Amino acid sequence: MRAYRLHEVHVAPARPSNEIWRLLVGVVAIVFGFLILNLGYIEILQGLPDWAALNRELHHGTSARALWVMLLNFLPLLMMLWVVLTLLHRRSLRRMAGPWTLVWLDFKRTVRLLVVLYAVVLILPAPADMSPMQNMPFGDWIWLLPVSLPLILLQTSTEEFLFRGYLQSQLAARFSSPLVWMVLPSLLFGFLHYDPATYGPNALPLAAWSAVFGLAAADLTARAGNLGPALALHFLNNVVAMNFTAMEGHWDGLALFVLPFGPENVEALRATMPIELLLILCGWLTVRIAIRR
Repeated sequence: MRAYRLHEVHVAPARPSNEIWRLLVGVVAIVFGFLILNLGYIEILQGLPDWAALNRELHHGTSARALWVMLLNFLPLLMMLWVVLTLLHRRSLRRMAGPWTLVWLDFKRTVRLLVVLYAVVLILPAPADMSPMQNMPFGDWIWLLPVSLPLILLQTSTEEFLFRGYLQSQLAARFSSPLVWMVLPSLLFGFLHYDPATYGPNALPLAAWSAVFGLAAADLTARAGNLGPALALHFLNNVVAMNFTAMEGHWDGLALFVLPFGPENVEALRATMPIELLLILCGWLTVRIAIRR
């Protein structure tokens, strides 16, 4: 496909180690290694003097420190990806992202246009029953940003390195069809966002929305030949969702504003889904404009 002519830049470094057994062993090692490191991380947290209070906050992310702890937990996952890439594939995280000049250039281009898009979305009037309410004083929110933004970047970068970096490039190095290297990682991305305990009847469509986001990020990676656009889209999407308008009582510890409902309000949450899907589409189109060669 002509639209994906630059994808080979992203895929070529994966070809020398494109055996399926390597990918399967790598995925298993990442999963089990992360679980082991995660147990150690939790054990460290349990040694804190106020662990009982922090544990309660962690259930819904209702405080800044709880969200910081959740986001920092992506570091062990990134570490395991680095180990697998180094030992099993003889690759580096930096090179997996693509040529660094292009990554940075496309990241900046994408951020500039997406900031405009999300600014417009945030200032649009909302229906009365969905109007955001202020969650914390503006000054407090600003003071949290120097810690919050790098941790959100850690979380989104880890997911992009894993799904659009590792899985997509290794599968594309073995299979030419986008039905394999684009769809399979996106379906896995959606599956890992399936959370019926939190979202109830809305869990499946929300997981499907995550899979659609994964497809958009995979397409942008293939068009650009690097992870820069997907990194920028994912980062700004999560900054808006976590730092600006979160749902009340759910992952709202860093949010300046909260929506007047939580995930338990099935109808209200369902009413936002078409808007979320439209925002994914608009974000994808905006990034395509940003990275036109």
